[in-house]
Amino acid sequence: MKKTLLAGFFIFLLGLGFSGPVNAEVGVSDTEIVIGSHQDLSGPIAGWGTQVKMGLEMRAREINEAGGIHGRKIRMIVEDSAYDPKKAIMVTNKMISRDKVFCFIGNMGSPTAGATKPIISKKKIPQMFPLTAASLFFEPYDRYSFGGFTPYYDQARSLVKYFKETKGYSKFGLMYQDDEMGAIMKKGVEDQLAVYNMKLMAAESYKRGATEFSTQISKLKKADVQLVVLATVIRETVGALKEANKLGWKVDMVGMTPAQTKVVIGLSMKAGFSPDGFYCASQTPYPYPDSSRPSVREWWKRHVKMFGKDPDFPTVAGYAGIEFFRIAAEKVGRDLTREKLIDALETFRNVPDETFGGAPITFTSTSHQGAYDVFMTQVKGGKFVKISDFIDFRK
Repeated sequence: MKKTLLAGFFIFLLGLGFSGPVNAEVGVSDTEIVIGSHQDLSGPIAGWGTQVKMGLEMRAREINEAGGIHGRKIRMIVEDSAYDPKKAIMVTNKMISRDKVFCFIGNMGSPTAGATKPIISKKKIPQMFPLTAASLFFEPYDRYSFGGFTPYYDQARSLVKYFKETKGYSKFGLMYQDDEMGAIMKKGVEDQLAVYNMKLMAAESYKRGATEFSTQISKLKKADVQLVVLATVIRETVGALKEANKLGWKVDMVGMTPAQTKVVIGLSMKAGFSPDGFYCASQTPYPYPDSSRPSVREWWKRHVKMFGKDPDFPTVAGYAGIEFFRIAAEKVGRDLTREKLIDALETFRNVPDETFGGAPITFTSTSHQGAYDVFMTQVKGGKFVKISDFIDFRK
């Protein structure tokens, strides 16, 4: 009798529409998809983190306003890591256990995202487009971890090739952050120099969070190098440029994607000098309101309308991360699961960056690197200007 009554009760609930969620996957309900991300919103690279957060939220809002992904809206949860690995671990555990996120997109920084990667992968949660180009996110292959940005190692090799073969330089110096990011950038420089039977003339390190770089720049100047490769982020890039300017040292300096932000230009001007002449490797043309791409001009206007301020290059990274997620999730269909999302991502073959014109994305069942190309930019008139085609160090 009890079984009959219970069965009748469930039939009654079904008749009222209490059918439960179509998909029982964590972070996915009938109406929403929960996505997590940890950013530096209060630490040394908050200039990046706050911009990335706006990019993530902007694309999520646009998708939601267009009806969502197969009827589901994106709910973004962005936590502050303060660029501290310990805090990054803490907020990641919170997002997994309390917020029940479906996946992570755009986790910030080599040391911080690197600290949380094994935790996320162990839970078999997809993590994609971390805000770092460190190869540890795709080497060795990890089914649950996707890169997305041209690796620092590849960037370093490409810029060495550019300055050796275009400028004819033979004396290279390096200032690098003493952590995972700096180490892989340093190795890329060294390995490409070895192709030409050359070695670094000088290499000076600094601790993450340092604010004084006079010793490093003085030693590099003493080594009489023709080019200083900066394996740096924002404040450190400005600090190095400032010290060289203070010494009156007219040497070429080149950074990588972490330094490609208008914050570097703004802080340099605030410090009393122009960063014009500074080189930077890039996988995406820098966005400006007068861009030659109509899609970028329209995107810029939407961002200003939405947030009341101009976007920056890091905004592009957050925006693109959500867009590539949308492409994969749309491909999966209504029955969205973590494993099916991964399967969809692994079918990406030169998927174009339709809005910004950056390097295309490729993922396979054996490689989650994502992007493979960079070109060279240079600050001219206070803007990052593209000055080369894509550079392939493998040729």
